[in-house]
Amino acid sequence: MSQSIYIIDGVRTPIGSPFRSLKSVTVGQLSATLIEGLIQRNKIDPTHIEEVILGNTVSAGTGQNFARQAVYLSGLSIHVPAYVVSHVCGSGLQALKIAIDTLQAGEHQLFMVGGAESASQTPLLVSKEKEEDLKDHSPIDSLIYDGLWCLMTGKSMGELSESLAAQQKISRTEQDAYALESHRKACQARNAGKFIAEIVPVTVINQRSFTNDERPRKNIDLTSLAELPTAFVDTGTITAGNAAVPSDGAALLLVGTERFAQKQNLKCKARILGFECLTGDPNLVFSSGVDAVRKLLGKLKLKVFDIDLFEISEAFAAQAIFTQRQLALPAEKMNVYGGDVALGHPLGAAGTRSLVTLIHALAQRKLKKGIATVCLGGTGAMAIAVENVT
Repeated sequence: MSQSIYIIDGVRTPIGSPFRSLKSVTVGQLSATLIEGLIQRNKIDPTHIEEVILGNTVSAGTGQNFARQAVYLSGLSIHVPAYVVSHVCGSGLQALKIAIDTLQAGEHQLFMVGGAESASQTPLLVSKEKEEDLKDHSPIDSLIYDGLWCLMTGKSMGELSESLAAQQKISRTEQDAYALESHRKACQARNAGKFIAEIVPVTVINQRSFTNDERPRKNIDLTSLAELPTAFVDTGTITAGNAAVPSDGAALLLVGTERFAQKQNLKCKARILGFECLTGDPNLVFSSGVDAVRKLLGKLKLKVFDIDLFEISEAFAAQAIFTQRQLALPAEKMNVYGGDVALGHPLGAAGTRSLVTLIHALAQRKLKKGIATVCLGGTGAMAIAVENVT
């Protein structure tokens, strides 16, 4: 890094299961709630915010440029530039990368970046050859087509994960056990109040305050998980129980230069040590997180044992198990508060959610260095390293 860039703060909404508590809340409203929360928590003068960049995967149905909607709804000046980027599950981290590059170039001092997704509000699509002949076409689920299907391979994300599990001999039993542990850790963290610092409540229908993640389940066991049918391949291993569910939620970061933070006397959460983004064979998407972490560690001249905590994307338990095996990650350092299998997987916000949880976990445990990584549908992965400065 040519100059130090800091995460001043990071927050997220509670994650909602599809068609439940957050079903009527738009991605613009989710993002606006977090913008307001970041300003209030950090006592930031809103006029210092120079740009808002938000990531999203399934843009159909979100309306024109929902980042601008968020700026307007949050009360920020209408003159603050805002736009949306898409890099599938890494969309929120892609927004962060743009901010990092711009801050290092000296063009700005303060950004709000992150991602938002609503699985509940993704619409059905109708393919049309001619405008007047719509009724003869079957609708397509935009969540599947734009979010969970790889046109390059002609396979769903689930089928690609099944291929990884088969090639690496990751059994159904291992995946179910991993899923159960993810739920156990998430429930334990929620009960211990570990998520309070990172969650901004969302006002939903009837002015009710939605404050806790909806999906983590305390009453499941290996027997109930084993009874679930496979989701993608009849003879496969992946089920609704050991895969993450596309969900509703948002996560945002307040990111600025060291000089700005010092001038404003801001207490920062973390310093960004490095960022890695790579692409590769779309058939190998769920193994690419390993390569991203290794490349990032090499760039920073660090080893796995130098990192105190890892947040590894859990789009599928098989993916997380593979990453843990290949990098030889100690269980006590990985996804210490559970992961996407338990919490849910709001696509465009997935990477940012992991990073938000990571910076808070480092602070709570008084640890120093952490890495978050997420695989990108279609190809590749992103990894980011941070250092706790609280």
